[in-house]
Amino acid sequence: MNNPRDKFFSLVPDGSPHDVKGEREVMLPGMSLEIHATRKIRLEQWDLKGLIDPYWRLYCPVEGKAIVCIGDKEIELVPGNLYLIPPRTSITSHNPEPFTKWYVHFILGRSDLLSVSGIYTQEIDEISQGFIDTLNNAKGEPCNWESASLVIHALGNLPSSAWTDQKLDPRVEKAMDFLETNLARKINAEDAAKAAGVSVRNLNHLFRSQLRVAPMGVLLNYRLDKACHLLRHSDQSIEQVAENCGFPNRYYFSRMLKQHRGISPAAYRKGQLY
Repeated sequence: MNNPRDKFFSLVPDGSPHDVKGEREVMLPGMSLEIHATRKIRLEQWDLKGLIDPYWRLYCPVEGKAIVCIGDKEIELVPGNLYLIPPRTSITSHNPEPFTKWYVHFILGRSDLLSVSGIYTQEIDEISQGFIDTLNNAKGEPCNWESASLVIHALGNLPSSAWTDQKLDPRVEKAMDFLETNLARKINAEDAAKAAGVSVRNLNHLFRSQLRVAPMGVLLNYRLDKACHLLRHSDQSIEQVAENCGFPNRYYFSRMLKQHRGISPAAYRKGQLY
């Protein structure tokens, strides 16, 4: 008769001074949440023209009227609803009258690549309203737990259609880790495939089936996302940003940012957060 403890195994690597044995009964993927800004703002004019940013937007209208256009879809932002817009979604907007809203800009790390572009509407429930009420009384404490709680609650209410297949192949994860860690270096699909232990052809197939984009497309997104962050949150020159994000020069970087995000580095740096 087998001993039930036979199924236990070491949970620490060989050579570790620690002794931990057991079994993993449930394993869930990790995630990160980084909030860039939480603000309440009154806008006399809010005219965005195909704006693309590398972070999520959570909008909570307070009063007034505004329109957001995503593709051929036009959405009126009204009080009583929350609106979530995933990263790299092209946004055009206007407001026929003064418009007041709360907004939160945030990123989710690797999970951002699994989001589906669009705008997702949900009614403000009792839990969300509690977080919003607390935000209205906030005094700028170092840890904005209410904002994080509101974001997490809203993300939990997203439909499954807002995400691609969330269980990535381990080989895709290895390649993504390699691409993100080495984005400042001169690397290619062969390097990523070697890191993942597969052929280039197989890696391309895995990426396109799970992420809807080739490995070098993911690398470009990583580089542009990092560059946008540095433009907004550092005093590095455009030349330094280009070099630190793996672009051969500022001119190629400018062309890629204009082509894929619809804006020049200088204009992006001067732009405000909305």
